[in-house]
Amino acid sequence: MNSLLSKIRRDPQFRIQIAYRTALLSMMALLWASFLILTFAMNRGQSESAVFQDIAKQRMLSQRVVLLGQLALRATSDEQKSEILVLMGESLAELKSAHTDLAKLIGSLDTKGAVAETLHDVYFSNPTQLDLRMRSLVTNANRFSTFLMNSPDVAVLYLGPMEELASSVILPALDRVISIHNGVSQRSAAMTKYVHLALLILSLALLIVIWRFLFKPLAAKIGMRTMQLQVAHDNLQYAVLHDSLTGLANREYAMTKLQSITESSVEESPIKVAIFHLDLDNFKSVNDTYGHTNGDRLLELVANRMQAVVGNNGTACRLNGDEFLIILDTISASETVSGIAGNLLCALNKPTNIDGLFTQVQTSIGIALFPDDGKTRKDLLVAADLALYEAKNTGKGTYKFFQPKMIIKYNQTKTLEQEIDRAIEERQFQPVFQPQINATSGAIIGVEVLVRWHHPERGILLPAEFLDAAASLGKMTQITRLVLEQAFETAAHWLENGTEFGRIGINFSNQDLLLHGFVDEIAAIAEASGLTCERLSAEIVESVVINNDDTQCMAALMRLRELGIKVEIDDFGTGFATMVHLNRKLFDRVKIDRQFITNLDQSERNLIIVDSIIRLSTALGLSVIAEGMERQEEIDTLLELGCVEFQGNAIAPPMPANIAGKWLKAHNKTPLLGRPSNETATASTTH
Repeated sequence: MNSLLSKIRRDPQFRIQIAYRTALLSMMALLWASFLILTFAMNRGQSESAVFQDIAKQRMLSQRVVLLGQLALRATSDEQKSEILVLMGESLAELKSAHTDLAKLIGSLDTKGAVAETLHDVYFSNPTQLDLRMRSLVTNANRFSTFLMNSPDVAVLYLGPMEELASSVILPALDRVISIHNGVSQRSAAMTKYVHLALLILSLALLIVIWRFLFKPLAAKIGMRTMQLQVAHDNLQYAVLHDSLTGLANREYAMTKLQSITESSVEESPIKVAIFHLDLDNFKSVNDTYGHTNGDRLLELVANRMQAVVGNNGTACRLNGDEFLIILDTISASETVSGIAGNLLCALNKPTNIDGLFTQVQTSIGIALFPDDGKTRKDLLVAADLALYEAKNTGKGTYKFFQPKMIIKYNQTKTLEQEIDRAIEERQFQPVFQPQINATSGAIIGVEVLVRWHHPERGILLPAEFLDAAASLGKMTQITRLVLEQAFETAAHWLENGTEFGRIGINFSNQDLLLHGFVDEIAAIAEASGLTCERLSAEIVESVVINNDDTQCMAALMRLRELGIKVEIDDFGTGFATMVHLNRKLFDRVKIDRQFITNLDQSERNLIIVDSIIRLSTALGLSVIAEGMERQEEIDTLLELGCVEFQGNAIAPPMPANIAGKWLKAHNKTPLLGRPSNETATASTTH
């Protein structure tokens, strides 16, 4: 105890805790006492209400019974008497029930109380004996009813006692009960009032003590803590609405401001608002090449340059990753918007030095104007996003204003995406086959499987019209699987008929290679159709090899080689593949892209590139095939450069299965050396 008192004297915070707990317990006790008193008063009031209702009901019913008896005697017909007796019977039943309930209530009261004793006297003792008198009234009334119809003279004998009991005994006794209850109610109300007054005084005293010993010591600390909380709130508010890396406003701030702008009535104002949606082109390559730390530094530098250009004209926001949004709300002409957009591109597209490492990341900008391009936040964001998409598709590193036709193009893309699922289900994607030949021997060395969409309304669609949409939906593997199932069945049928085709060339997409087990699944489908893996070759586009230079991609390529499937780099020369990629012993053949073959005999630049590719591939032990020949002169030039494997419309266009089968039978073992150019053109046109 002494140590406790000593701690109370020495420790102010402990004193506050003790005072707080004491005050809390005291308030709880006072509240509990108030609750008990209130509950008692409510229960008492309910009980008194029930008593008063029963008493009032008995007064009314006893008077009604006597009145009905008097009316029955004066009735002139038996029919009237019968109706009055029915009403009297109902009243007697209600009177008996009400009296029984009240008698039980009085009988259950605590007999030790003076009030209870008085009520017992009224109900069960002389001179009133209310219980007995009420029962006598009921009995006399029943006998009156019994004799009224047949013996009215006898019934009269019972009416007099009924009147005497009701007026002289029952009604005064009930008034006495009411008087007793009124006295009890008044005393209970007075007692409750005094108790509540005492509790109020105690509560006021307790509040004074709490103020003196609890709130007053806390007042200084509360003021200090309030200042600290205000500072913390301001810091938190800033953190909530700003990006922690760049210091720019964040997505939440941008969305809130756009909502505020679109909800304001500015349609009649000459001032417009411009929304810039910015995206750094190929920012992922910076993270992959220089690391995420340097990527963050680049984002900080971009944010600083952006803020310097925007200045007081608007607000620059970072949405996420390398996406930014600029809200220009103090401009009045589209020329000003164009000027700011041009300044942004000049500032953001400059080379950047990060710890001695120079890099250049271009920026694309989509621009939407309020209220011209949209009157809601959602519409503005969609418009700016569509404009950004258009800027990226037109070469990147530029800006585009939103135009209504972009919505049409967007809707067409969405419609196409919705139709792809149905096309897969209905097997609308079908293979076509384009032969590959050795010009020296005339042997057919392979057949590349290409896909065509047999659209029920738009006819046959080429891959360029739907592959991007399919890739964005993640449907490429399903399309690949569907097309190859049909192609393998066709190839197996050719073998059964003795038609030689070399290898079946399969195009693997990025999604195909990265899907675990997909390579083995394709091999299983081929074998189930009757083809061995030695009959397959996988064509991997150069961009897939570069962009997926990781363990998973390399593992998929190694698995292809393990299964006996030849692997070749498709579209070589269009990306950034180097000798490093060709020297991994993962590839068997290089396919020169058609853009270098077109007009090869007339373009010195293309001639140099193709010659270099052929020499490099030959030195590394890789075979070379050229695609996209349209003219005999291109074939002749390739033969002079040492390339003898060809695929192109000058040889044969992509053909459906039945036509391809006939072509294979007719053209096998037919060398191209010395073939006249007009014969080649005729074959190309025919097939």
